[in-house]
Amino acid sequence: MERPIPSLRVQIGSEIVLRRAVPHVLECDDLSSRATVVSLRPQLRPGEILVERMGEIPLIVVDESMIFPAPTAEAMGFDAWMQQRTELAHAEYMRRTSRLLWCDWRAVTTPAEIAHSYGIRAVGVAT
Repeated sequence: MERPIPSLRVQIGSEIVLRRAVPHVLECDDLSSRATVVSLRPQLRPGEILVERMGEIPLIVVDESMIFPAPTAEAMGFDAWMQQRTELAHAEYMRRTSRLLWCDWRAVTTPAEIAHSYGIRAVGVAT
């Protein structure tokens, strides 16, 4: 008779799924070295972090930086890597500090459009 593979219910995002359980030995017998106290934990995949919650189903959080690691300067070439970092930092800065919503960004070309975007009156500019 084969033993069934143990599984545990875990929450990933908003879904509750069954995950294969991995035994975690907490205590061993001193004489026989056999496990006396064993805890089951869900099997984790690369980039996942287990959050155990008291009285609730364990939560698995996916760490996206582990799944999609940022490219290194050695892999991309330093100039391409620095340009990518600069563009990402600039985009994040603009998202945080712009008075316009990021979804409303567009190519603003004339002083009249700039004045209109900020709700100011442009002096000497036809609107």
